[in-house]
Amino acid sequence: MFKPYNYQLKAIDEARNRLRDGYKSVLIQSPAGSGKSVIIAEIARLTTSKGGRVLFLVHRKELIQQIKETMIADEVNMNLVTVTTPVRARTRLRKGKLKTPQLIITDETHHSLAKSYTDLYTAFNDIPRVGFTATPWRMSGKGFKEVYETMVPGPQVAWLIQNNRLANAKIYAPDNIDLAGLRKSSTGDYTAKSMDDMAKRVIYSDVIDTWQKLANGMKTIVYCHSIEFSKTVAGWFNQASIPAEHADSKTPAKERDRIMADFKTGKVKVLCNVDLVSEGFNVPDCSCVVMLRPTESLVLYIQQSMRCMRYKPGKSAVIIDQVGNVARFGVPQQDREWSLEGWKKKKRKTGDSGPPIKSCPQCYMVVPAQAAKCPGCGYVFKTEPGKIEIDKEAKLSEVDTSFAFKTNYIVTKKLEDLANPQELKEYAKAKGYKPGWTWYQMKARGWLTK
Repeated sequence: MFKPYNYQLKAIDEARNRLRDGYKSVLIQSPAGSGKSVIIAEIARLTTSKGGRVLFLVHRKELIQQIKETMIADEVNMNLVTVTTPVRARTRLRKGKLKTPQLIITDETHHSLAKSYTDLYTAFNDIPRVGFTATPWRMSGKGFKEVYETMVPGPQVAWLIQNNRLANAKIYAPDNIDLAGLRKSSTGDYTAKSMDDMAKRVIYSDVIDTWQKLANGMKTIVYCHSIEFSKTVAGWFNQASIPAEHADSKTPAKERDRIMADFKTGKVKVLCNVDLVSEGFNVPDCSCVVMLRPTESLVLYIQQSMRCMRYKPGKSAVIIDQVGNVARFGVPQQDREWSLEGWKKKKRKTGDSGPPIKSCPQCYMVVPAQAAKCPGCGYVFKTEPGKIEIDKEAKLSEVDTSFAFKTNYIVTKKLEDLANPQELKEYAKAKGYKPGWTWYQMKARGWLTK
């Protein structure tokens, strides 16, 4: 039986208390790699120990066996648990073969606005529900209040690193891949065709030489946008005498299981895939992630980038982002505030997702924008005119000298807290706003004199 950590027990207790208080649906937010499977198993164990039946919904059938093994390890009474996908559960419900549960648990519940989920929630509208996700966020801007009444937030990623619950990662962002021509589809993410065109411009040395320089020998997951491109990249690694395999959702089950087993044992050093191991895939000694799939989805970015940050004593992970995802969303270690509320969709500017960052032109390490020297290679950055000053009283994060992302930058202040014209100008410069924005803000505040 598991012994949950204090922050996991806190989430369990808080969710149970809210259900006792009359809420019918609770979302538990827990960062990727923070051990939400332990929280899930413990909630299922507590429910079944009292004779309650649990319906556990997982969006991908490949994860079913892994989840069952976790529950068995926690001594959950599996005779009272149904683990299935929402599509299969809905089919069984229509045939009258799905027993009524006393609790519904949904994994990766950021998928739960899909009709296959909502049909089940409607059918069991009087049954309590608990959902789990690291990222309660949708590209459309739509929130999750239609599905959940309340949310229990988990700890921040930086706290988990500081307390040895996640491994820290050095992030590198080489700019040697041509991203020109990326186009968005109606879903908000990049079109398959524009990513295909990008992949044609990716060359062997961009991928292999960079990996050998920054992560040579590390057990690595490579994220690609298409099966053809993933197979090509796997072939490049094998040509360089680096054992690599490709796997995707269409890979035959036995072959996929063999590949995953070989990757876990280290027989396969590099696993190239297409969104197959973005969620729920647990390989603690995977130490490197290579992102070759550009995305406008924060959910996908967080799930993929943090796949190498599962904790293991002495582990130092590496993230190699060759498609600009870090510039779009910031680093995975930065604090994020999650909510059930939707957000007003607007055009996002580069670097708009967190404290400003830059990439070392010599070793490609991503560092805070105010860094004078690269901690990776010692490169000394040139001082730029109009450089943003840091609050002298701010304390740098102790997570890693290369990631001081809890500093009190002017850009992290709320707009209404900017106290004078100089702060407005610094804020506008950091955000990349046009000069007219500062003038408009000053006029709205009555700071302009006639």
